[in-house]
Amino acid sequence: MNNSVFKLSLFFLISFLLLSPTVIILFKGLGSLNTSGNLYASRYILGSAKLVFLVSFIVVLISVPLAWVNTMTNFWGRRIIQVFCILPLGVPAYISAYAYAELLEPGGYLSLVFFSYEGFSLRNNFFGSLILSLSLFPYVYLLTRIAIINFSARYIEAAKTMGKGPFECFLRVCLPMALPGIAAGLALALMETINDFGVADFFGLQTLTLGVFQYISIINDLPSAFLLSLIILIMMIALYIFEQSVRGKKQFHNSSFENVEWSRYQLGKLKGAFVLFLGGLPIIFGFIIPLFFTFYLFLSHIDKLDYSNYLSSLSNSFLVGSCVGLLCIFISVFINFYSRFSKKFWIIYYKKIINLGYALPGVVISLGVLILLSNFSKISSFSLSATAFGLILALVIRLIAISNNSIDSGLDKVGRSIDDASRLIGRRPSTTYFRIIIPQVRLSILAGFLLVFVDTVKELPITLLLRPFNFNTLATSLYEYSSNEMFEYGSLHALTIIIFLSFVIYLFDKVIENKLLSKIRK
Repeated sequence: MNNSVFKLSLFFLISFLLLSPTVIILFKGLGSLNTSGNLYASRYILGSAKLVFLVSFIVVLISVPLAWVNTMTNFWGRRIIQVFCILPLGVPAYISAYAYAELLEPGGYLSLVFFSYEGFSLRNNFFGSLILSLSLFPYVYLLTRIAIINFSARYIEAAKTMGKGPFECFLRVCLPMALPGIAAGLALALMETINDFGVADFFGLQTLTLGVFQYISIINDLPSAFLLSLIILIMMIALYIFEQSVRGKKQFHNSSFENVEWSRYQLGKLKGAFVLFLGGLPIIFGFIIPLFFTFYLFLSHIDKLDYSNYLSSLSNSFLVGSCVGLLCIFISVFINFYSRFSKKFWIIYYKKIINLGYALPGVVISLGVLILLSNFSKISSFSLSATAFGLILALVIRLIAISNNSIDSGLDKVGRSIDDASRLIGRRPSTTYFRIIIPQVRLSILAGFLLVFVDTVKELPITLLLRPFNFNTLATSLYEYSSNEMFEYGSLHALTIIIFLSFVIYLFDKVIENKLLSKIRK
């Protein structure tokens, strides 16, 4: 009985901490409809709308044809393109923004060669959208490729039999069947676009996220910040619902009885070289140039870097990432226990609401956490504001969906027959779950931890707003250097983030691809 009371109390405590900041934003935003004063909401809405439209267009233009040629054709260099296509996710958009500004803007390393006039600037919506797209297109590429791999080869072979060429097969067969994957990937990319702070701040773009940050940290106009946050919340809920509905749609896939594999279209030398060139451009500009230029800056200033700041930032990033990762895993394991063994229907919707945190920009979550901690300080004898608690809480709210989904995918593969068998021999659900089921999904747990850790390391706005005094991570130190036009002194910070993220992303991409291909071969 005492054990049940403890579990229930823990469940409600976790629920309160995870959900209350979002609820605060909702009610405060509604309450600010008539109280917000000097607010230029239309400017920020228009700025975000422009960014979303441009990113949508560029991302789809890059990723869908790339997914098609890498999956359905054969040409020299295809495997190289395939390996590197996912790696731009390892370069946070704000690092690319800092690198290209250092390269191309007046006074930059290449500006005197390519731009002889003083008026050239990257700091506009087009270049901001381009840099974001180069970092985000792998979302759409990966899910589109998975959709193409999963649908039945019979349709491809039928199209070939009817005399359809590669282009017609792409338009009439593959594209319609891959639409759910394209839409799901695009929804994720747009969530990240709206969430973006680093590029918007550095380039001076008027977006909703930047507006919230400015109203909190500079203008100190909380009613306006709440109203902008409410607008973002509504947009993100709409995108989240759209993404979830798309994922739930029936997709074409290989039936268990099918043993049909498509034959790849063989491209000649000329077409292959052309495809290799075009397919390599987003990789070159999205990954290779930022990586090598950052490495060049590091080597050029290796004797001038502040290594004490680097080591301090690295240890802080590792500490925060580990804490957030472990907490997310603990909470996800606990919530999934209730989800697996509870007969209550609401638990399914509860998990979806919890996962909504990933769709919310960091500045919105930070605002909700700030108000929560401020109210706590009023009723208690000590304050949690400007402490590591607020920072970790906001990061857990933002990233809990990653660990939830990772553990969910692992638990789906563990049959319910284990639950029934354990119940028949008199074992308690908790014993079955923690001693039998959890050991079987340890790889999913490890994957969830690593993905949360990676996202924590590169997270910028939450850390900027909620970090304790004189507390820097790799991302915030890099932000401070770049804000003072000293990106070269943060090159080691940027290089560490890129290499670490790229390694983890490459690892997971190979695991996913091997699982998909082995499934089809079987």
